[in-house]
Amino acid sequence: MGQFDRNRALALASGVAFAALMAAGAVHAQQAGGGATPVPPKPITAAPPPPPAPAKPVAAKPVVVKPVVPPGGTAAAPAGTTKPAVKKPAAATAAAGTAAAPAGAKPAGAKPQKTVSAAQKVPPAARLAAAIAAKTAQPVPPVHDHVSKPYTAACSNPDALGVSRVLEVDTKDGLYLGQLYHGKLPLGPKEVVLTFDDGPIPRNTERVLAALDHECVKATYFIVGQMAKAYPETLRKTAAAGHTIGYHTMTHPLDMVKRPLDWAKGNMSQGWQTVDQILYGKAEEKPAVPFFRYPGLFNSRAINEWLNGMNMGVFAADAVGNDWVRGYDAQKVMEFSLKDLDRAGQSGILLLHDTKDSTATMVPQLLRELKARGYKIVHLVPKQPTPPLAHGPVNAQFPSAAPAPLAERSVAGFDAGRQLVQSTQGRDGRTADGPLPSYDSAAINRATALPASRGEPVAGEDGWFASTASSFRGLGSAIGLW
Repeated sequence: MGQFDRNRALALASGVAFAALMAAGAVHAQQAGGGATPVPPKPITAAPPPPPAPAKPVAAKPVVVKPVVPPGGTAAAPAGTTKPAVKKPAAATAAAGTAAAPAGAKPAGAKPQKTVSAAQKVPPAARLAAAIAAKTAQPVPPVHDHVSKPYTAACSNPDALGVSRVLEVDTKDGLYLGQLYHGKLPLGPKEVVLTFDDGPIPRNTERVLAALDHECVKATYFIVGQMAKAYPETLRKTAAAGHTIGYHTMTHPLDMVKRPLDWAKGNMSQGWQTVDQILYGKAEEKPAVPFFRYPGLFNSRAINEWLNGMNMGVFAADAVGNDWVRGYDAQKVMEFSLKDLDRAGQSGILLLHDTKDSTATMVPQLLRELKARGYKIVHLVPKQPTPPLAHGPVNAQFPSAAPAPLAERSVAGFDAGRQLVQSTQGRDGRTADGPLPSYDSAAINRATALPASRGEPVAGEDGWFASTASSFRGLGSAIGLW
């Protein structure tokens, strides 16, 4: 056995002997304790976390306020020196050579306050009222006395939507209606006024007339004079069916408010004089019906002031159908109309276009859906008396529209009336001076079956409307009152 092995054996023996000695000591200690029963080992558990050490108090450092030293005063303390802030009396400060800050002076480093103008202090409601007054040329809005009357005309369709009541509209000193002007008619919940623009055009206008007649519903039409020239028979049929006829200028110029005032007055006057000549056999300097709607709803204070002097009612809209937007078929127009009525509080003036194939197709279903949803139709008529319709022949010249020059074929200058006429009739621009046929309510075709849509837009459907804003609220926003 080597020396290394002998050393390891001795170390091992020493360890065993030491362990035996310790065990004997433990037994002796147990016997000395009165022979207590051995304590079984405790189960292994996670040791609880030690209690947090108490936080040592940290002495707060004194805050040093450096005084603002004026030029020529006491120099600031060098960097790195820290002294408690001591407030000295004003006299001591003055004696030390440091001037006291004047009363009301802003502390050093304070942010400058924003300046609020006098206009910004005016409440929003007052600012809106001032903006509308400036646009309508009415510093003090006139008080109007509208009169509600029952609708007494007979209806042969027991399931028709019908007309709930007639509202005689007072337009004295000027009246502005629709969300553009924040002007409202006295309409109740779910009361709707139907309006149609830009007509007449025979095929689509007469489809709309048939649908309205089947549901015993009356509407308000805003007529373009150029279209009335081209289709006087359709216009007379519309009026004879009991619908209210308003005006929509002569040629539907979208930029009318940018033209000279005399030009705008002339275009508007030609429009109502053309319509009045066809319907009543005579035309006056003032329109026979005080209802007017701007092309595109663009308006101006100067024109409005002129209209106020003629006691005109200027119509905007509370809801629209977006039927002038490219890609809006009959289904989309109906869905948007109902959705926009909901947005408007389920009450107000609905704007559509009887010149659109999509609208002519969807009007029958729209009327049925309005009835299913509990809507009621209110028919508007002017409070002032309207001349009787000229049922006999009217001998007058009603020239059709000539083709528009290329320079006018733009969004700003091309009028919808001439475009629609060119797409169907009146291409040669000849003047027709023969008598108009007679129409009265008994002669109106009351057919309930409507022509089926061809499934494609009529010629001229892609007019300037397709390239304007997607809704009249967008146009109103450009004016700043919507």
